Amino acid sequence: MVDIYIKDVSGNIIFREKMELSKVSELLLLVKKFTIPSSSLSGAGWTEKETDTFTAIAEMIGNELSRNFSIQELANHAGMNRTKLQAGFKQVYKKTINSFTHDLKMERAKVLLTAAQGIGLKEIAGMLGYRYTNHFSAAFKKKFGISPSTFKNNNYRN
Repeated sequence: MVDIYIKDVSGNIIFREKMELSKVSELLLLVKKFTIPSSSLSGAGWTEKETDTFTAIAEMIGNELSRNFSIQELANHAGMNRTKLQAGFKQVYKKTINSFTHDLKMERAKVLLTAAQGIGLKEIAGMLGYRYTNHFSAAFKKKFGISPSTFKNNNYRN
């Protein structure tokens, strides 16, 4: 067992849980899955600076899943126009920014539902940027074919 802490952007602990080492390994694999090293992006038609920017945007999204960034907000942060950001991000990550964000939120939800016994659906939904729990539940069920509460209950019995 290891202690896991999740902090918000201000450094406040918003989640603390003891986890099995195997669950921590799953979490680390998830993070790695959504991180592409800049060295693997060369030859994609983008400069190193641009690929670093796409990586920074992906990391920014992953670090602040409770926020729902607009494409314009991300483009402003990246210092490029919306079209260039969207085209480059899609070429590098093989999915749109919105699909990437949604997939990351759903994968993070699975980890939280599996590992966080003391956290309810409302809190998890809020951590992932959903204002309404029923919207989170519908998105989760659409993605995985099972409601988050059923998923959570099944994982605690296993």
